[in-house]
Amino acid sequence: MSILVIGAAGFVGSHLVKRLGALGHRVCGMDIDNMRAKQVLASNIPFYCNDFGAQSSLQNVFRQENVEMVIQCAGKSIVENSVTDPMSYYTNNALCNIFLLDTLLKSHITKIIYVSSATVFGEVEKMPISQQTIRNPISPLGNAQLFVENMLESLRISHGLTYAIVRASNITGMGEVENEYFIQNLGTGLIPNLLRYILGQTDAVNIFGTSHDSIDLTAERDYIHVDDFCNACANVIPKLSVRGEGMAYNVGSGKKYSVREVITTAEQLFGLTIKTAEGPSRIGDPSRLYFDTNRARSELDWYPKYDSLELILKTMLPYYLARRQNR
Repeated sequence: MSILVIGAAGFVGSHLVKRLGALGHRVCGMDIDNMRAKQVLASNIPFYCNDFGAQSSLQNVFRQENVEMVIQCAGKSIVENSVTDPMSYYTNNALCNIFLLDTLLKSHITKIIYVSSATVFGEVEKMPISQQTIRNPISPLGNAQLFVENMLESLRISHGLTYAIVRASNITGMGEVENEYFIQNLGTGLIPNLLRYILGQTDAVNIFGTSHDSIDLTAERDYIHVDDFCNACANVIPKLSVRGEGMAYNVGSGKKYSVREVITTAEQLFGLTIKTAEGPSRIGDPSRLYFDTNRARSELDWYPKYDSLELILKTMLPYYLARRQNR
């Protein structure tokens, strides 16, 4: 199948391109970061440096590559930034997706996988999050993603769009042969910040909030290895066979870890004591977000290879050891 991955120069997108290519799909990529694309994508991957909201450019790519399906994993993704700069998140994550879906339908492409996240659920009383959990986001990021999810369902009803929403928890880890760019640029979030501390790049690891509704009063999250997430997306593709079907999958390890548990696990694995700095909770940051993954496991014939935080962190250990030796 001919698949366009939007956000192909990102951490998730570049790994998706690699995985889909290995499965025999004809893959092309789109992103606004041309320089990073040159570093993270193979030279034989057709790449287009375009904004996914630019309709004329999209039409050209769809036509030139004979695109049959789109996987949309581009967009802004940091909760706290969405609170301080909501307009950029609504513009990028909502408005640009309107233009994308409009162009998709005008080009007679009826299949899309949309990468969403747990932020669409907001502050949830009953955990873990299941397919039946009410979506009630508390941040502009979650609101924008929920808008797109609802728009996909509307277009399924009105235009026969076939879609799958794949909601990610915290995607992390490193592949067996990781790209040097992502080794040098660790990204955001708790685990990247842990690695920065371990490598001596920061003085402490921040803990945002110590009064959350959790076992040790720090926020609880689910973590998934990037390869496991890409395998789940790949297994969704055959499900998009009937026009006008819509589906959603919550994809994670199925296990919860508090911030303190993540730090303790890293201390044990890397053999050191990690200094922490406690601060107030961030606006828009729920106390608990972790998934019930039973539907993804049963319907997609999928299970996470790295099904514990320790296994995920171990994939980062070789790169840490190499960089510590270089230092």
